[in-house]
Amino acid sequence: MTIKRDWKLVWAFMWRTCRNLPLKAWLGLLLLLVLSAALVLPFEQTIFRAVQGGEMKGLRPASLVISEIGEFHYFNLIVTGILLLIAYQRNNRRIQRVALSFFLASALTGVFVQVLKPLTGRPRPSTCVKANITSLDFAGPTLNRRYYSYPSGHSATTVAGCTVVAIAFPRLIVPCILFSISMLWARLHGNNHFPIDVLHGAIFGIFWALMCTRWIGRRRRYAMRCQPIHPVKRPVTAALP
Repeated sequence: MTIKRDWKLVWAFMWRTCRNLPLKAWLGLLLLLVLSAALVLPFEQTIFRAVQGGEMKGLRPASLVISEIGEFHYFNLIVTGILLLIAYQRNNRRIQRVALSFFLASALTGVFVQVLKPLTGRPRPSTCVKANITSLDFAGPTLNRRYYSYPSGHSATTVAGCTVVAIAFPRLIVPCILFSISMLWARLHGNNHFPIDVLHGAIFGIFWALMCTRWIGRRRRYAMRCQPIHPVKRPVTAALP
């Protein structure tokens, strides 16, 4: 079955990429997280209030709709199904592999984020108000979902999926960036996360997307293996006398 074979290829490339990733790459990711936190943290509350206040107060319904669309079982699963349907209709195995990479990057990002949330235990903005605590009063490890602010799951899975699509189809890079930014804004405006939560969620999403799209850079090597999903029936012509 071609979809099973393509899944094994995408998974193998992802696993090989993570296993062979040099130590300096992991250190670079850690350094990026630390530097971004150091730059944003002093202005975090200012950014947070700016996104929620002023003329943006009337955009609450829009942020709720965007957040709802960004749920994993909506955006990530539905887009995966759409890509698989397009691949089957066009008889294109490359699009099928993109769909599998899209799902794998989203799933891995989601699992990674859900592991970090209870370990860090950062309070959500609403929890800070109710419990009269600050955003730096980490309570992890904890199973209390009110302390699942860091990192943002919606931001992570949305950016992961959009990054895969942008890498596979460069013409869609602008709408992918716009939708990713809108998701980060929606999670802030909806009083669900702080700026560092969505920023680091986006970084984790990009990281796992890059891990799951390594095969796209090897398209020449695997061009001969990108055969149609189902065989094309050729018309039978009668032999000339």
